[in-house]
Amino acid sequence: MFQTINPVDNKVLNTYHYLSSKNINIKLYEAQNAYQKWKNYSFNSKVQCLRRLYSCIQKNKNLIAYSITQEMGKPITQSYAEVNKSINLCEYYCDLKKSIFFEKIFTEYKDSYVIFESIGSILGIMPWNYPIWQTIRSTIPNLLLGNVILIKPSINTTECSLILEKIFLESDFPKGIFQILLIDINQIESVIAHPIIQGVTFTGSTLTGGIIGSLSGKYIKKSILELGGNDAFVVLKDVKNIKKIAKIATKSRLNNTGQTCISAKRFVVDKSIIDDFIEAVIQEMKTYNKGNLYDESTKIGYISRSDLSEKLYQQYKTIIINGGKICLEIIKDGNFFYPSLLKVENNNCIVKEEEIFGPIGIIFPFSQEKEIPDIVNNTPYGLGTSIWTKDLEKAEKISRKINTGMIFINEVVKSDPRFPFGGVKKSGYGRELSDLTIKEFSNWKTVIIKEL
Repeated sequence: MFQTINPVDNKVLNTYHYLSSKNINIKLYEAQNAYQKWKNYSFNSKVQCLRRLYSCIQKNKNLIAYSITQEMGKPITQSYAEVNKSINLCEYYCDLKKSIFFEKIFTEYKDSYVIFESIGSILGIMPWNYPIWQTIRSTIPNLLLGNVILIKPSINTTECSLILEKIFLESDFPKGIFQILLIDINQIESVIAHPIIQGVTFTGSTLTGGIIGSLSGKYIKKSILELGGNDAFVVLKDVKNIKKIAKIATKSRLNNTGQTCISAKRFVVDKSIIDDFIEAVIQEMKTYNKGNLYDESTKIGYISRSDLSEKLYQQYKTIIINGGKICLEIIKDGNFFYPSLLKVENNNCIVKEEEIFGPIGIIFPFSQEKEIPDIVNNTPYGLGTSIWTKDLEKAEKISRKINTGMIFINEVVKSDPRFPFGGVKKSGYGRELSDLTIKEFSNWKTVIIKEL
């Protein structure tokens, strides 16, 4: 048994029960039966189902957004944005062509090609920070390929996941195509080990990701790990409008109350402009005030769980103990944190080693541009980096020395259905989004034809 808790007042929202081993097996065999049907659907039939799905999500937008806000403390405008983004992703994949599953190879043979075929049931282990978006972005490409999905949601956003399961049924998908598994941590290994499961996709912490990756390897299952980030927001001295750039940096850092793997966690700024940048960020942060989460003017919400709130506060104090300078002091009110800004030197270990998952901005100064790659790369993570400058050629040269999965120049790092999303080092492996992700959980079947 477990409960979901509203982070605003720490009151119980709902009580749920974990599935028994018997019921887990029932769901797994339902998935297998559904797969035998689904893999034989025509490409156009799959697309028609997906179109019905995003129409149904659109119809239930208010219910979904309300549940997101209630379960994880996200401002309602950001909850609606998450739902809209999920709908846009569905539309993107529905517009792809069947040709993405086929690649011609020109050789001396009569014919040679690779076809990308489905492999079966995929287990998705999902986080709480974007309970709908993260699930949709893992699910839709796999369904289009012909796989089926079982989702283990984060316990504190259970209702969001159950709503999504109902929406799939309302969209006339075959039963078992998309199922929610309410399982405890100690039940995960047996599910991964089950012969029906052919792949595992996980989004969450690096620590847990290591465990999931190990289990996937142990049982020879394909896997994608989308883990933590410590993204740098690099500002060169030639930027004209410092206030504008500071506003963009602040919004990136504080989106979803800073509980985002790709938020701008480290502001790496030229010393010649750093004082002006700090002042501009402070002024912008002061506009992010506590408010009614259902009021459209509220821009910041709550840390989603009490244990995460305490961890964040301890991280803040550790940074200060290790020499971090307070530019804007943190104020904690239950699970709500007023934004704060700290200035540190590059030897502050916690800032390099740990992901700060909350509304704390960190400023790193640099004197010479040649220092930038070393500062940015001096972390176990390698998800994304954004670089801000008028000199695009210089930015591209710097980007080639930065070891991350994504580089955005004069744009914040963000997830976009058109582009592969993922990182290197302890930010994980594999890619989500774009047409390339469809191949992650596919059988790359080589076909060679030679005349006798």
